[in-house]
Amino acid sequence: MRFSSHLFTITLAAVSAAGALAVAAPAQADATPTYTCDQAQSGRIVLGHGNCAASNGASAQGEFQGESLVVTRQAPQLKFHCRDGGRAQLPDGVVALGCQRVP
Repeated sequence: MRFSSHLFTITLAAVSAAGALAVAAPAQADATPTYTCDQAQSGRIVLGHGNCAASNGASAQGEFQGESLVVTRQAPQLKFHCRDGGRAQLPDGVVALGCQRVP
């Protein structure tokens, strides 16, 4: 099954229904579940795509709760701390919610 725009639409609808997201906290220790993808579209919702891999206990398929990091392989490398869960469908992509870019 491909990571489709339909998944993004469902996720965006869920976020809209839930209301405003809380402000993200700074990134935590290296044990935070992490998704590394070729690229990411950034914002409060991060859409990581392209050859995504999970590490530090991150879920490879389905919905997940809590904090995560989304890191890109593209140059310059981007890193996002996300605190409101999301949905993964690896290796195609990940949608993470409540995100903030970190240095």
